[in-house]
Amino acid sequence: MNALVAVKEQIHTELLTCLVGEQWIGFHVQQVREVVTNQERTQMPLSPDAVLGLINLRGRVMTELDVRKVVGLPERAEGESCHVAIIESSSGEDFGLAVDDVGEVMLLNLDNYEPTPRSLDAIWRHVSEGVLKLEQGVLVLVNVDKFIALTIPSAEQGAPDQAVLH
Repeated sequence: MNALVAVKEQIHTELLTCLVGEQWIGFHVQQVREVVTNQERTQMPLSPDAVLGLINLRGRVMTELDVRKVVGLPERAEGESCHVAIIESSSGEDFGLAVDDVGEVMLLNLDNYEPTPRSLDAIWRHVSEGVLKLEQGVLVLVNVDKFIALTIPSAEQGAPDQAVLH
């Protein structure tokens, strides 16, 4: 099934919008459990750079990933706050995705939807389900499972695709 057909089937999909650097991104609200402020985390030695550590949210331990690091943006300034979107992957595992800011929940408007343009940066292209044209720019609709796989591959996938990561 191509991306446009998949999006048309989700005509009433709501998106949580988030800001990472200068880029607006969107997650399907059905995959978002909640949004929290920066959490205390336990560092994980020998983990990929984008893994900030483990967080314990009301008894649920999950991996927190820094979206900035995954997409190759500079680190946040020391002490700069972030928000953490708690996202459920298709496997049912929860992850915390650290973003710079959280926007609004918006309805996916097919009039503004376009397939992922070839001119988009390679990493964004890899995780994109398409883009939405907004007044303030372009929002990348993120495929959470592809995004997580860039940092934490499943056993079947092997190592992350280095060609996409660089």
